[in-house]
Amino acid sequence: MFNGTLLPFQELHEVKLLHACADHKRLILQSPTGSGKTVLVTKFIDDYLDENPDTVFFWLCPGAGSLQDQSRSVFESFTAGVNTGDIYDFISEYSPAGSVYFVNWDKITKSTNVVLRDGEDKNLIEKIIECRTKQIDFFMIVDEEHLNKQAAEMYERIFDPAHILRISATTKAKDGYKETVSDDEVISAGLIASGISINENLTREATFNDNYVDDLLLLQMADEKRKEIQAEYEKRNLSIRPLVLVQFPNGSDEWIARVKAALAEMGYTEKNGLVTSWFSGDHPDHPEELSKLNGKYAFLLFKQAIATGWDCPRAKILVKLREGTTETFDIQTIGRIRRMPERHHYESELLDHCYVYTLDQKFNEGLTSNISESFYLSRYIRKPNAPDILLEREYLAESDRQAVDEEAVVKALREKMLLECDLDQNGFLSKKELELTKGFTFGLKLKTRAIEGFARTTRDLTKLKATFCGEHEINIHDDGLIIRDAKRKIAQSIGIDENISSKALAILFDASTLKIPFGIGGQMPFTEEDRELDAKYKVIKDMGHREYSAFLVNNWEILAEMLSDIDKAGIELTDTKTEVSHWSIPKMQDYKKHNGSTSGTILEKNVFAGYSTDILVQPNRSQPEINFEQWCEINDNVEWVYKNGDKGQDFFTIIYRVSFRRYNFYPDYIIRLKNGETWIIEAKGGAAADGTSANRDKYAAQKFEALKEYGEKNPGIKWCFVRNLGAQLFASNTVWDEDLSNNSVWKAIKEIIK
Repeated sequence: MFNGTLLPFQELHEVKLLHACADHKRLILQSPTGSGKTVLVTKFIDDYLDENPDTVFFWLCPGAGSLQDQSRSVFESFTAGVNTGDIYDFISEYSPAGSVYFVNWDKITKSTNVVLRDGEDKNLIEKIIECRTKQIDFFMIVDEEHLNKQAAEMYERIFDPAHILRISATTKAKDGYKETVSDDEVISAGLIASGISINENLTREATFNDNYVDDLLLLQMADEKRKEIQAEYEKRNLSIRPLVLVQFPNGSDEWIARVKAALAEMGYTEKNGLVTSWFSGDHPDHPEELSKLNGKYAFLLFKQAIATGWDCPRAKILVKLREGTTETFDIQTIGRIRRMPERHHYESELLDHCYVYTLDQKFNEGLTSNISESFYLSRYIRKPNAPDILLEREYLAESDRQAVDEEAVVKALREKMLLECDLDQNGFLSKKELELTKGFTFGLKLKTRAIEGFARTTRDLTKLKATFCGEHEINIHDDGLIIRDAKRKIAQSIGIDENISSKALAILFDASTLKIPFGIGGQMPFTEEDRELDAKYKVIKDMGHREYSAFLVNNWEILAEMLSDIDKAGIELTDTKTEVSHWSIPKMQDYKKHNGSTSGTILEKNVFAGYSTDILVQPNRSQPEINFEQWCEINDNVEWVYKNGDKGQDFFTIIYRVSFRRYNFYPDYIIRLKNGETWIIEAKGGAAADGTSANRDKYAAQKFEALKEYGEKNPGIKWCFVRNLGAQLFASNTVWDEDLSNNSVWKAIKEIIK
């Protein structure tokens, strides 16, 4: 029996979920953090069991944070007469019908599905079979469903539940009936903050500090706001101590030490009990102090992991620190500071808002990678009469990041910079030329852009824009993380090892490299050979080491874009391990199948039995891929179709090259025609409605050339690239052209594959 009371909005959504069970196996509850999801689902379970007593509920929770214990505690406090337990209780219970079991999904191994307790003598599978014989159904609740899809899918395969309810503040799942609780409903009920303030008064603070802005300034601003809120609570005779959360993206020891030192200067230390941490292996000595409204801690340092299974209604302020040049703020984390401490508003903007301080420039709703939530893997077996297509396969077994001569890198980067920026063509660059041609900025100050504004809901946050708010003079030691991050991102865009890239950049731009050891920032020191290259290739001669470091941080995006498409001509690669072997179609293969599809049409020409149109769903398949597979199915000349995998050594690959590096290329399709011809096909985006290219692969031209070269080495194999314009397909096996309207290159597919 449920002995609590739902708020009107909770009651409305609970009833709608119950009614949805009549027509849907899969249910989704998306509801903001702080909206009372656990209480709502508790009432839902109680009502469902009243009508369906021969049901066992499994409430699955992620492994971190003891969320299963918190959920069980809430459930038991709002119900009477409903048996609860854990996975071990389920196995030992003679008749588990009508019970609710709270399960940490790490309690079962993914390989054997055996309960992990020494001496446990009963297998989980046997217990499930026993329940089946007693006509007992299973209902699965997946809490924080966005965190571990694989574990949830494993449980679903084991239990084969009658219903599944996924619950989360930021659900990714799209399949099934979805019940959404809006921010506005929860705000109106007074359960969460009425608004979110981002970097309040940051521009003003920057002005007062001669435009000085860095991450540590945010700590000071957060503390000022904490004191202001504390004073208002005390004025109202409320015993509440507001808590500041300080989030580190990665939690480097160096950055954590700097923050602790800054807090100590402000009077907050672990020794005086005002600071605590929640990192891996480092949890608060007194975690109960976090949940208490008047708990002693004023600052909590943490990484992303604490965003799950953790409840602290007095948390009011979040400081998100950077460990790189640009980072994306995950809006999901804001849920930790939106709860109202006493579950009602105070009619005070100061107390009814929550506060975020961050120099991140983009806000992410945490709803990416939806594809993984709407599809599941299904295994297919090759048909007995499918052909054994044998191809020569090229596979790059090792990375090419260090497979290039350092001088070749320096020379290529220099030539690229001169080509685009050397206005007077004297073989060197001036700061003025770089400013005029590409908008480079110079000086010793790191420019900072940030968002400042107010949002009522988390969705509104994505509409806020970053503006310039300040700067600070570079400190090689204190800003080391940001400097190294800029170097890393430039190296990634070039496609080479970071040490090689960083040396090349220093040789070209850092006029002090002959005087200052290159070991600064953890990089490899200069050798005599490097010094010779420095003297030979220096392209700008008036930039000291500090200004050079600021130059990289302030301009890394420009450099990354400029240097990402260097011509590979004349750049020699040292040998890395390349495997050449015979390849044939696997005997079995996994493909992603859409969760919501129940009656897909079998594609008879596919080499795998049961392969159907359930697989041909965007974004699992691109539109040109869908069009091509459908074309093959109705084309009289096509006998067999194989969809290649896109990762690993089991699938067909050739090698393509981009300037300093090579990569494995997995062409999309291999088909066999009735005339015996074997074709290798790659499908790319065609043209949008306005005629612009819909191709999103910036290396399409390089892959085209690689497949063309493969075809020349293997004249018995046909090949082409295929693109779509609406439902029409066009193909080319001569040259690559982004312009699909170029009919001298792109021909109707029937003119190429005959």
